[in-house]
Amino acid sequence: MNDLLVVWAGLAGFAALIAFLINILKVVGWVKDDQAQTWSAGLNILGLAGLLVAGIWFPDLDIEGLDAQVAQFVNVGMVVFTYVIQLLSSKVAHIAVRGATVIGKSFSS
Repeated sequence: MNDLLVVWAGLAGFAALIAFLINILKVVGWVKDDQAQTWSAGLNILGLAGLLVAGIWFPDLDIEGLDAQVAQFVNVGMVVFTYVIQLLSSKVAHIAVRGATVIGKSFSS
């Protein structure tokens, strides 16, 4: 069991995936700020159980290699997520400043 905990503690990709999922759930309103720790603990327990099952049923599975792939997925997911948030923020900012007197060029007739 101690070896399993050491392996789980070293899987940075899965830790990043859990944080990424919780942040997405917070943005869509399914997780409140004060619930994030509970969600994190629950997802970590599920991940640890999944690692235990994988170790029993698939002993030759390269967990570290899978973790590296998950880390890459999270990196791409964060870029896409950040891009979508930027697009939405720009739209809101445009609505907020529409009609405001700003020094610059106006293309209206």
